[in-house]
Amino acid sequence: MTFRTIYKVSAILLIFFLLLQMGCNRKKKKVNRLQKFESELWIQDKNGCSGERMNLKDNLLSQKHNMRGLKTSLIESYLGKPDAQELSKRGQRYYIYFMEPGPKCTATKENPLALFIRFSAVGIATEFMIKPVITLNAAHLQGRL
Repeated sequence: MTFRTIYKVSAILLIFFLLLQMGCNRKKKKVNRLQKFESELWIQDKNGCSGERMNLKDNLLSQKHNMRGLKTSLIESYLGKPDAQELSKRGQRYYIYFMEPGPKCTATKENPLALFIRFSAVGIATEFMIKPVITLNAAHLQGRL
């Protein structure tokens, strides 16, 4: 092998590894932006019983575009295990986090607000909604934990 050939192969390998590293760093930056969110407070307020989740609602909504595209395991690392889950058509799944006192709290609110996160069949977050849970559904979801 000549020096020129070795130089070309080295340059190609260097470019390949730089591109690979840039691709890996891009994902990390997306996850790091979520560190502004106070995950510990959210996780400690199970079923929304203490009302801390409502205080974090605006912060969470400002972060939702950073959370879109994340896998279930990453969402759970930031928000904890869901208070309830619901299976939908085509293998989609909803994680439900109560923002106001849910059905397992001592002071239950009628039609509590909840965060619904829709995951695709391959477990990627595609949609975030905050809407009330109809009381009938809240009782129905209680058994699905």
